[in-house]
Amino acid sequence: IAAEKCEQVKEVRTLATKELLENGMKLLYAVGQSAEDEPRCVIVNYQGNPDSSDVDLALVGKGVTYDTGGLNLKLGANMFAMFGDKNGACAVLGALHGCLKLKPKKNIIFSVGLVENAIDSKSYKPGDIISSMKGLTVEIGNTDAEGRLVLCDQMTYVQKNFAPKQLIDLAT
Repeated sequence: IAAEKCEQVKEVRTLATKELLENGMKLLYAVGQSAEDEPRCVIVNYQGNPDSSDVDLALVGKGVTYDTGGLNLKLGANMFAMFGDKNGACAVLGALHGCLKLKPKKNIIFSVGLVENAIDSKSYKPGDIISSMKGLTVEIGNTDAEGRLVLCDQMTYVQKNFAPKQLIDLAT
C-alpha cells in the first residue's frame, strides 16, 4: 500500500488466517471463516515522533466488507446496504490518509479488521463458544452481532503489541 512508501510508516503488518489463529484472534477469524476471501487484520505503525517509542494513539476499525448476518440471516430488504458495515475501517483508513498528508508529530497505530460475514458449512453458529485473544470466552447468541467480535481481538492485539496511551474503536 502507499503507506509503505512514507518515511513515517515504520511497519505494515497483515495478519491473515494463519497469523490470526497463531495470535489467538479466534473471534475475528470466526466471523470471516466462511467467506471466499480470508479474514485479515491490517496494522499500520505510523511514527511521526521518531524521538519516542511510545504510541500516543491507536485507531481500531470494524471492516465487515459485507454482512449477510451469518446464520442469523438478514431479511433481503435489510441486506441491501450491508456493504456499509465497513465504515469503521474506512474512517481509520481516512485518518491514516490524513496523517500521511499532514505528518503530525505523533506515533499512531491504525488497525482494520477485514472480514465478510458469509454463510457456508464452516460458519460459526449461535451457541458456539469461542475464546478471545485475551483468554475470555464468548458465547455466540446471534451471528449478526459480529462487530464486537471483530473489534475485540484487534483491540487486544494492539494493546499487547503496541501499548498505546489511548485507543479509539470505530464501528458502523
